[in-house]
Amino acid sequence: MTRSHDAQPLEARIHAHYDALPPAEKRLGDLLLSFPGDIATYSAGELAEAAGTSRAAASRFFQRLGYRDFNEARQQARDAKRWGSPVYLSSGTTAGGEGGSGMPSQPIADHLAQESHNLTRTLEAIRPDRLRDAVDAIARARRVHVAGFRNSHMIAGYLQLQLQIVRPDVALLPRTGQTLAEDLVDIAEDDVLIMVGMRRRVGMVTRILEIARQQGARTLLLTDPSAAEPTHHATWTLTCEVRSQSLFDSYSAAMSVINLLCTSLFHHEINRGQERLKCIETLHDELDELDALSWLSQRNLGKPDS
Repeated sequence: MTRSHDAQPLEARIHAHYDALPPAEKRLGDLLLSFPGDIATYSAGELAEAAGTSRAAASRFFQRLGYRDFNEARQQARDAKRWGSPVYLSSGTTAGGEGGSGMPSQPIADHLAQESHNLTRTLEAIRPDRLRDAVDAIARARRVHVAGFRNSHMIAGYLQLQLQIVRPDVALLPRTGQTLAEDLVDIAEDDVLIMVGMRRRVGMVTRILEIARQQGARTLLLTDPSAAEPTHHATWTLTCEVRSQSLFDSYSAAMSVINLLCTSLFHHEINRGQERLKCIETLHDELDELDALSWLSQRNLGKPDS
């Protein structure tokens, strides 16, 4: 499908007009090709100054690219930043802050402040009754299916491993070597599907949620604030803040939510969970899978005799 001109991103428009740009406008084009995200944060005058050109040249530049004005181009870039595009999260005109390409003046303090903000916003937004309902459904489900794509696949894989410690029949979709259809066909009325869909989601996220609900399963979506359409197809949604001080999203809040979810599930079915944990530890010992003896020996060597 061919994009309409109005939907073209900033970089595509610059490339399409680049050879015909006058030198003053070409300098601004070069700046924005390297760091298109700068347009989301700075004024036309500030960008013109950074590129060594005039405000009038900057105005002509954006009109030449097909925008009504600078503000229309800036809104398009802001939408791209919210969507999580690394190209737009990087910056060439700032030394720090969100999307900064340089080293912040207080990198550890700034990182800690953002991580604390993410955790606080994420956990304070979770309604206890919704969490209890989701945990109860996961505990009672015949089978739990966990899915995620791109970066979300890593989070989904970790969630599946933790859930598997607490309860049986937890599957990660799609299984290795399988297409989705072979896995989706087994989702049934007594099941729960947990979809991890952080920003820069694939379109399949919404479709899988739709299919799971059509087949009678309840659905839990772990996502970020940019999600709109997928939330309409989820029984429950847990929203995780992912912003960071760089072009890389932070998933510490998502990991904290997973910890909360699995801990709540364990306490919901504590007798069954403890029995399962005992069986797992017994098998660890029989298979000699973990180097626990070495760890205990080193610990004991450091302790005085009682």
